[in-house]
Amino acid sequence: MENYWSIKMDDVMSALFAIMFSAFQAGNAAAFGPDMGKATAAANRVFKIIDYPSQIDARASIDKGIKVNTATFVGKIEFKDVWFRYPRRKEDFVLRGLNLTINPKESVALVGESGCGKSTFVNLVMRFYDVDSGEVLIDGTNIKDYDLHSLRDAISMVMQEPIIFNYSILENFLYGKPNATNTEVLEAAQLSNCMEFIENHGGDKKDELAAADDTAVDLLKAMEKNKDRVVTLIGQEKYDEEIKLMNEVLKEEEKKGAF
Repeated sequence: MENYWSIKMDDVMSALFAIMFSAFQAGNAAAFGPDMGKATAAANRVFKIIDYPSQIDARASIDKGIKVNTATFVGKIEFKDVWFRYPRRKEDFVLRGLNLTINPKESVALVGESGCGKSTFVNLVMRFYDVDSGEVLIDGTNIKDYDLHSLRDAISMVMQEPIIFNYSILENFLYGKPNATNTEVLEAAQLSNCMEFIENHGGDKKDELAAADDTAVDLLKAMEKNKDRVVTLIGQEKYDEEIKLMNEVLKEEEKKGAF
Protein backbone atom coordinates (compact mmCIF):
# COMPACT_ATOMS: atom_id res chain seq x y z
CA MET A 1 0.00 0.00 0.00
CA GLU A 2 2.85 2.31 0.76
CA ASN A 3 4.23 1.94 -2.79
CA TYR A 4 0.77 2.43 -4.26
CA TRP A 5 0.20 5.78 -2.58
CA SER A 6 3.71 6.90 -3.48
CA ILE A 7 2.72 7.26 -7.19
CA LYS A 8 2.53 10.94 -8.11
CA MET A 9 -0.47 12.46 -9.89
CA ASP A 10 1.85 14.01 -12.48
CA ASP A 11 3.05 10.55 -13.49
CA VAL A 12 -0.54 9.29 -13.78
CA MET A 13 -1.55 12.20 -16.03
CA SER A 14 1.56 11.77 -18.17
CA ALA A 15 0.77 8.09 -18.67
CA LEU A 16 -2.86 8.82 -19.56
CA PHE A 17 -1.92 11.49 -22.09
CA ALA A 18 0.73 9.20 -23.62
CA ILE A 19 -1.87 6.43 -24.08
CA MET A 20 -4.44 8.84 -25.56
CA PHE A 21 -2.06 10.50 -28.02
CA SER A 22 -0.61 7.13 -29.04
CA ALA A 23 -4.12 5.88 -29.84
CA PHE A 24 -4.88 9.01 -31.86
CA GLN A 25 -1.68 8.67 -33.89
CA ALA A 26 -2.24 4.95 -34.44
CA GLY A 27 -5.69 5.77 -35.83
CA ASN A 28 -4.29 8.46 -38.11
CA ALA A 29 -1.57 6.11 -39.38
CA ALA A 30 -4.13 3.41 -40.14
CA ALA A 31 -6.04 5.90 -42.32
CA PHE A 32 -3.00 6.10 -44.63
CA GLY A 33 -3.00 2.34 -45.19
CA PRO A 34 -5.05 2.41 -48.45
CA ASP A 35 -2.92 5.28 -49.82
CA MET A 36 0.28 3.38 -49.07
CA GLY A 37 -1.12 0.37 -50.90
CA LYS A 38 -1.97 2.50 -53.95
CA ALA A 39 1.48 4.14 -53.89
CA THR A 40 3.19 0.74 -53.72
CA ALA A 41 1.15 -0.56 -56.67
CA ALA A 42 1.88 2.60 -58.69
CA ALA A 43 5.61 2.35 -57.94
CA ASN A 44 5.61 -1.29 -59.07
CA ARG A 45 4.02 -0.27 -62.38
CA VAL A 46 6.54 2.56 -62.87
CA PHE A 47 9.54 0.30 -62.21
CA LYS A 48 8.03 -2.35 -64.48
CA ILE A 49 7.92 0.18 -67.32
CA ILE A 50 11.48 1.35 -66.58
CA ASP A 51 12.78 -2.22 -66.54
CA TYR A 52 10.92 -3.22 -69.72
CA PRO A 53 13.49 -3.75 -72.51
CA SER A 54 13.23 -1.14 -75.26
CA GLN A 55 13.38 -2.16 -78.91
CA ILE A 56 15.35 1.02 -79.62
CA ASP A 57 18.13 1.09 -77.05
CA ALA A 58 20.09 4.34 -77.13
CA ARG A 59 22.78 2.83 -74.92
CA ALA A 60 23.44 -0.03 -77.33
CA SER A 61 24.23 2.36 -80.20
CA ILE A 62 26.91 4.29 -78.32
CA ASP A 63 29.74 1.87 -79.08
CA LYS A 64 28.73 0.68 -82.55
CA GLY A 65 26.66 3.55 -83.96
CA ILE A 66 27.96 6.08 -86.48
CA LYS A 67 28.72 9.47 -84.93
CA VAL A 68 27.24 12.45 -86.76
CA ASN A 69 29.93 14.76 -88.10
CA THR A 70 28.42 18.21 -87.71
CA ALA A 71 30.97 19.65 -90.15
CA THR A 72 29.66 17.49 -93.03
CA PHE A 73 26.10 16.80 -91.83
CA VAL A 74 23.68 18.43 -94.31
CA GLY A 75 20.39 16.75 -93.37
CA LYS A 76 19.08 15.16 -96.58
CA ILE A 77 16.08 13.05 -95.56
CA GLU A 78 14.81 10.11 -97.62
CA PHE A 79 11.87 7.79 -97.03
CA LYS A 80 12.07 4.71 -99.25
CA ASP A 81 8.94 2.55 -99.48
CA VAL A 82 8.20 3.10 -95.78
CA TRP A 83 5.40 1.12 -94.16
CA PHE A 84 4.61 1.83 -90.53
CA ARG A 85 1.96 1.04 -87.92
CA TYR A 86 1.99 1.83 -84.22
CA PRO A 87 2.58 -1.12 -81.84
CA ARG A 88 -0.86 -0.73 -80.25
CA ARG A 89 -2.66 -0.49 -83.59
CA LYS A 90 -1.25 -3.38 -85.57
CA GLU A 91 -4.30 -3.58 -87.83
CA ASP A 92 -3.95 -0.04 -89.20
CA PHE A 93 -0.95 1.15 -91.25
CA VAL A 94 -0.35 4.90 -90.90
CA LEU A 95 2.20 5.01 -93.73
CA ARG A 96 1.80 2.76 -96.76
CA GLY A 97 4.82 2.67 -99.05
CA LEU A 98 5.82 6.31 -98.52
CA ASN A 99 8.56 7.61 -100.83
CA LEU A 100 9.77 11.11 -100.07
CA THR A 101 12.99 13.09 -100.41
CA ILE A 102 13.70 16.36 -98.61
CA ASN A 103 16.87 18.04 -99.82
CA PRO A 104 19.09 20.26 -97.66
CA LYS A 105 17.87 23.84 -97.13
CA GLU A 106 14.37 22.96 -98.34
CA SER A 107 11.31 23.98 -96.32
CA VAL A 108 8.61 21.33 -96.44
CA ALA A 109 5.10 21.48 -94.98
CA LEU A 110 3.17 18.28 -94.27
CA VAL A 111 -0.55 19.00 -94.52
CA GLY A 112 -3.45 16.68 -93.83
CA GLU A 113 -6.22 15.64 -91.50
CA SER A 114 -5.57 14.31 -88.01
CA GLY A 115 -4.09 10.82 -88.06
CA CYS A 116 -2.70 10.97 -91.60
CA GLY A 117 0.91 10.63 -90.46
CA LYS A 118 2.33 14.14 -89.99
CA SER A 119 3.58 13.55 -86.44
CA THR A 120 4.50 9.99 -87.38
CA PHE A 121 6.89 11.36 -90.01
CA VAL A 122 8.75 13.36 -87.36
CA ASN A 123 8.72 10.43 -84.91
CA LEU A 124 10.41 8.23 -87.52
CA VAL A 125 13.03 10.85 -88.42
CA MET A 126 13.94 11.18 -84.72
CA ARG A 127 13.78 7.37 -84.49
CA PHE A 128 11.27 7.26 -81.67
CA TYR A 129 9.91 4.28 -83.61
CA ASP A 130 11.35 1.93 -86.23
CA VAL A 131 9.62 1.31 -89.56
CA ASP A 132 7.90 -2.01 -90.25
CA SER A 133 9.27 -2.04 -93.78
CA GLY A 134 11.42 0.21 -95.95
CA GLU A 135 14.18 2.63 -94.97
CA VAL A 136 14.61 6.09 -93.49
CA LEU A 137 17.88 7.64 -94.60
CA ILE A 138 19.65 10.81 -93.49
CA ASP A 139 22.56 11.86 -95.70
CA GLY A 140 22.36 8.46 -97.37
CA THR A 141 22.77 6.50 -94.13
CA ASN A 142 20.03 4.42 -92.53
CA ILE A 143 19.10 6.05 -89.22
CA LYS A 144 19.38 2.63 -87.55
CA ASP A 145 23.14 2.82 -88.13
CA TYR A 146 23.57 6.16 -86.33
CA ASP A 147 24.44 6.65 -82.69
CA LEU A 148 21.08 7.83 -81.33
CA HIS A 149 22.51 10.46 -79.00
CA SER A 150 24.61 11.90 -81.81
CA LEU A 151 21.72 11.86 -84.30
CA ARG A 152 19.22 13.56 -82.00
CA ASP A 153 21.82 16.11 -80.92
CA ALA A 154 22.13 17.18 -84.58
CA ILE A 155 18.36 17.70 -85.05
CA SER A 156 16.21 20.44 -83.55
CA MET A 157 12.52 19.84 -82.99
CA VAL A 158 9.79 22.17 -81.72
CA MET A 159 6.54 20.47 -80.72
CA GLN A 160 3.07 21.88 -81.36
CA GLU A 161 2.65 22.65 -77.66
CA PRO A 162 6.15 23.25 -76.25
CA ILE A 163 6.60 22.87 -72.51
CA ILE A 164 8.28 25.67 -70.57
CA PHE A 165 9.97 24.48 -67.41
CA ASN A 166 9.62 26.47 -64.20
CA TYR A 167 13.04 28.06 -64.53
CA SER A 168 14.46 31.16 -66.19
CA ILE A 169 14.23 31.72 -69.94
CA LEU A 170 17.98 31.19 -70.26
CA GLU A 171 17.83 27.85 -68.43
CA ASN A 172 14.99 26.68 -70.68
CA PHE A 173 17.17 27.33 -73.72
CA LEU A 174 20.12 25.56 -72.11
CA TYR A 175 18.11 22.33 -71.76
CA GLY A 176 18.77 21.77 -75.47
CA LYS A 177 22.49 22.47 -75.19
CA PRO A 178 23.90 22.95 -71.67
CA ASN A 179 27.22 24.36 -72.92
CA ALA A 180 25.72 26.88 -75.37
CA THR A 181 27.31 30.31 -75.51
CA ASN A 182 25.40 33.58 -75.18
CA THR A 183 25.61 34.05 -78.94
CA GLU A 184 24.09 30.63 -79.62
CA VAL A 185 21.27 31.25 -77.14
CA LEU A 186 20.42 34.58 -78.77
CA GLU A 187 20.50 33.02 -82.25
CA ALA A 188 18.23 30.19 -81.07
CA ALA A 189 15.78 32.70 -79.57
CA GLN A 190 15.66 34.65 -82.83
CA LEU A 191 15.35 31.56 -85.06
CA SER A 192 12.50 30.19 -82.94
CA ASN A 193 10.68 33.55 -83.02
CA CYS A 194 10.82 33.79 -79.22
CA MET A 195 12.18 37.32 -78.90
CA GLU A 196 8.75 38.98 -78.97
CA PHE A 197 7.47 36.58 -76.33
CA ILE A 198 10.54 37.21 -74.17
CA GLU A 199 10.22 40.98 -74.45
CA ASN A 200 6.48 40.96 -73.70
CA HIS A 201 6.27 38.26 -71.05
CA GLY A 202 9.79 37.83 -69.74
CA GLY A 203 9.23 40.11 -66.75
CA ASP A 204 12.39 40.51 -64.70
CA LYS A 205 14.02 37.72 -66.70
CA LYS A 206 13.66 39.29 -70.15
CA ASP A 207 17.06 41.00 -69.95
CA GLU A 208 18.91 37.73 -69.33
CA LEU A 209 19.44 37.09 -73.03
CA ALA A 210 20.61 40.64 -73.59
CA ALA A 211 23.64 40.18 -71.36
CA ALA A 212 27.14 40.90 -72.67
CA ASP A 213 27.97 38.59 -75.53
CA ASP A 214 30.86 36.15 -75.40
CA THR A 215 32.71 37.36 -78.50
CA ALA A 216 35.93 39.29 -78.03
CA VAL A 217 34.59 42.44 -79.66
CA ASP A 218 31.66 42.67 -77.24
CA LEU A 219 33.82 41.92 -74.23
CA LEU A 220 36.25 44.61 -75.31
CA LYS A 221 33.42 47.12 -75.65
CA ALA A 222 32.12 46.20 -72.20
CA MET A 223 35.57 46.55 -70.62
CA GLU A 224 36.23 49.92 -72.29
CA LYS A 225 32.78 51.21 -71.32
CA ASN A 226 33.37 50.28 -67.68
CA LYS A 227 37.09 51.05 -67.63
CA ASP A 228 37.08 53.15 -64.46
CA ARG A 229 35.23 50.50 -62.45
CA VAL A 230 37.39 47.67 -63.79
CA VAL A 231 40.63 49.54 -63.09
CA THR A 232 39.45 50.24 -59.55
CA LEU A 233 38.83 46.54 -59.03
CA ILE A 234 41.88 44.97 -60.68
CA GLY A 235 44.35 47.85 -61.18
CA GLN A 236 45.68 49.56 -64.31
CA GLU A 237 48.43 47.00 -64.98
CA LYS A 238 46.07 44.05 -64.85
CA TYR A 239 43.55 45.94 -66.96
CA ASP A 240 46.15 46.59 -69.69
CA GLU A 241 47.08 42.90 -69.68
CA GLU A 242 43.43 41.87 -70.11
CA ILE A 243 42.93 44.36 -72.97
CA LYS A 244 46.05 43.03 -74.70
CA LEU A 245 44.83 39.46 -74.30
CA MET A 246 41.36 40.29 -75.62
CA ASN A 247 42.89 41.97 -78.69
CA GLU A 248 44.82 38.78 -79.41
CA VAL A 249 41.62 36.73 -79.09
CA LEU A 250 39.87 39.22 -81.39
CA LYS A 251 42.50 38.67 -84.07
CA GLU A 252 42.05 34.89 -83.79
CA GLU A 253 38.28 35.26 -84.17
CA GLU A 254 38.72 37.44 -87.25
CA LYS A 255 41.00 34.81 -88.79
CA LYS A 256 38.27 32.19 -88.26
CA GLY A 257 35.77 34.42 -90.04
CA ALA A 258 33.76 35.38 -87.00
CA PHE A 259 33.15 38.87 -88.43
